[in-house]
Amino acid sequence: MEGLNNKFIAVSYKLTAREGEQEAVIEETKEGEPFCFVSAVGMTLDEFEQQVVDRAAGEKFSFTLDRPGVNFTLTFEGEVIENRKATPDEIQEAIRLVTQAQSGGCGGCGGCGSHEGGCGGCGGGSCDKEGCDKEGCGNEGCCGGK
Repeated sequence: MEGLNNKFIAVSYKLTAREGEQEAVIEETKEGEPFCFVSAVGMTLDEFEQQVVDRAAGEKFSFTLDRPGVNFTLTFEGEVIENRKATPDEIQEAIRLVTQAQSGGCGGCGGCGSHEGGCGGCGGGSCDKEGCDKEGCGNEGCCGGK
């Protein structure tokens, strides 16, 4: 945890992958359901965080990630919805979610805390409900009200 450097960031975005001439949407936030995270705790790809952490609310972004040895590129396009200093409670919750995800539980699913209990909901549709059922989340708000 980097103390004062932690920011609460909410973004809407679309992630596409391109291989040769083929392009496919991999993930996209829904209207009114942004992806939220606290910076500097390991919740997102470092490259993603670096691209959005210093942008103001309302600022649009577009960037491409190329990985050596991989035959496709990832492109993120979106807009920063909110960027502010994270509260101590948000930082602690983010650390808890990262730790839980690393130990095999439900990692929070990238929502903006719209469910009680802090698991965050399933903002990006990326929550593995079977994984939550199997591993447990310890939180009724996670994975669509498990």
